[in-house]
Amino acid sequence: MIPSARHCQIAEIAAFLEMAGLRRPPGEKPDREFVLKADSEETVSLLFTLFQRAYNIDVVLSRDEKRSYGRSSPYIIRMPDEESARVVRQSAAHRSVLQMECCKTAFLRGAFLAGGSVSDPEKSYHLEIVCQNEETAELIRSTMQRIGTDARIVLRKGNSVVYLKEGDQILYLLGGMGASNSFLNIESVRVLKEMRERVNRRVNCETANLGKTIASAVRQIEDIRFLRDNGGFRDLPEGLREMAEVRLEYPDAPLAELGMYLDPPIGKSGVNHRLRKLSALAAEQRGE
Repeated sequence: MIPSARHCQIAEIAAFLEMAGLRRPPGEKPDREFVLKADSEETVSLLFTLFQRAYNIDVVLSRDEKRSYGRSSPYIIRMPDEESARVVRQSAAHRSVLQMECCKTAFLRGAFLAGGSVSDPEKSYHLEIVCQNEETAELIRSTMQRIGTDARIVLRKGNSVVYLKEGDQILYLLGGMGASNSFLNIESVRVLKEMRERVNRRVNCETANLGKTIASAVRQIEDIRFLRDNGGFRDLPEGLREMAEVRLEYPDAPLAELGMYLDPPIGKSGVNHRLRKLSALAAEQRGE
């Protein structure tokens, strides 16, 4: 995704130079080349196009076979002459680069392409940009905060790492940067995870309720059998006796179903009331 506005193109190039430690104008002759750690050919092609459109220059791309980052060698980006390098460095370092909201987003997109990554959303929500120094990290962090994300910095293996851990903020940043594939991947995983969590909560709740129902039924049957075996049925009112017999006959039936077996049928609350009464009589007879 190439920004259509030149000021956004310059902001994105500025991020690549910042990540390479070359954005600020040098006191002497400007460096004509910088190292790009990103090993994606798409990123290198995008940067080549950015230089063409923003400055009308063709940079020279080559592999730095003497160094390696991860599994591949980085690219060396070389500008055609010192004058081109001076113009690029000065315009990219100008204070206007990060004034407009669109340029802030373009700058962050360049920083992410040069040194960013997103973790597997199935495991965790984590976006980070690895910077060579604390000053660059602070610039990226403050730019992220100005567009509404709560970015943090942590030191790791000599590098300053800017990171986000909130799924919503990561999606907001990726969407603004135009990283549609990463955005859709995280969003689809997040939706599935939320669905699984809702299903698990419901299953756990229903399992807990079922456990309580079973435990309650077991206690009711134990109380009724105690009354029966200790002569407690003789003095029971007809309604309680019928309730006790139905509960013993249908030990697995829920309360609402038990009520349908009575004559005349009664509701769930009526069944519950009678069963509680039976349990109270059993407790009384036990001397509890």
